[in-house]
Amino acid sequence: MSHTAALCVIVSVVLSGALLLTRLAGRLRVPDILWFMLLGLVLGPFGLNLASGESLMGQDHVFLLGAVFLVLYEAGTGTRLALLKSHAISVGLLVTAGLLLTTAMLAASAHLFLGYTLAQGLLLGAILSTTDPASILPILRRLPIPARVVETLVAESAIGDVTGSLLSLFLLSWLSAPPSGGILRMGLGFLWSVAGATLVGLSLGWLFVLLTRHPRLGIFRRSVPVFLVAILLGGFGISLLFHLQTLLLGYLLGVAAGQTRREEPSLGAMEPPLGGGSRPGDFETMNDLLVYLATFFIFLVMGTLIPHAGSGFSLGGALLFLASLLLVVRPVVVFSLVPFDRRSGFSRQEMGFMATVRETGIMAGALLGLVHGELPASASAVVFAVVVGTIAVGALVAAPAARILGLETGTGHTEGGTPS
Repeated sequence: MSHTAALCVIVSVVLSGALLLTRLAGRLRVPDILWFMLLGLVLGPFGLNLASGESLMGQDHVFLLGAVFLVLYEAGTGTRLALLKSHAISVGLLVTAGLLLTTAMLAASAHLFLGYTLAQGLLLGAILSTTDPASILPILRRLPIPARVVETLVAESAIGDVTGSLLSLFLLSWLSAPPSGGILRMGLGFLWSVAGATLVGLSLGWLFVLLTRHPRLGIFRRSVPVFLVAILLGGFGISLLFHLQTLLLGYLLGVAAGQTRREEPSLGAMEPPLGGGSRPGDFETMNDLLVYLATFFIFLVMGTLIPHAGSGFSLGGALLFLASLLLVVRPVVVFSLVPFDRRSGFSRQEMGFMATVRETGIMAGALLGLVHGELPASASAVVFAVVVGTIAVGALVAAPAARILGLETGTGHTEGGTPS
């Protein structure tokens, strides 16, 4: 009993500390995920030794996997299908061919600057191929630049997190336990897990919409938060039981659950809630709560893993690796693929901004926790350096880059404009 009571107090103090760090981050204009990692350092083996990454992640990393599931679910709820249709070619190229190109080039950089093997470099490259504009999205939204540039970066992040996680987990399964039937058998199993996740994710999302928003069948319209938790737990459990792609399932569940909500902005007015019933905005509030807790947990775990990186870590190598990502890999990907989207007609200035603002964040930290056993001990410090470096560089150069490239309102493109 005393152990349980102490655990409750510790969790309460940690969560309160997380909220204080978030307020501090807002005042200092520093992303709160960096403070969460710092808290993990303090609580982990390097500091007070109150927690370890392995214990926090749970057996088979189920707790961490659940947190990533929630992050991708929330990303799905924010995906705008209309935007994807408008810039489908650019976004599609960036999250498929761009992801593979990024992974391959980062694997070469990891071998050259960090001394990793090709297999280790590919796994690290897949982890870092995910992008995370959410970390500096408030900065981007304040800039007077074409909306389509910002929205394309956001769409790339949402879809890229899914494709990057799928590639990372595919490489992990191949490296950790190569199947006896060869890559063909493994590929077929992977396709089954993707197809099953797609079917279950979309079905659960549509079921949520049906039972919470339909005028006649919406029996849970006054219990949206509770039913949402039930749907998410069900989807997560089904993915584990039937070996489906958990992260893809979560994302597609969010897409299905969130798209109809945006198409029906006045859903809350269908019927006034009774006492204790759900109010308009409960869906968004619950999403914010879940993704906040998941993000906090992911970077707390990442912080506890960083001390294990002392062996074999080279700061100079990590900085060269980061420089290769920002100065070589990202520009090559953008300028080699985006021009194929003739319909959108992005200008060189717009592509230059896309190449300049490139962030790595939540998904990279989460995937690190899932695959760190197959990587050298220094990988956690390398990922930490890339996350901090890309966020810092993006926050510092976004405004000057927009001004130098002539993308500010009145000097560059308007939304939907043609290239200059």
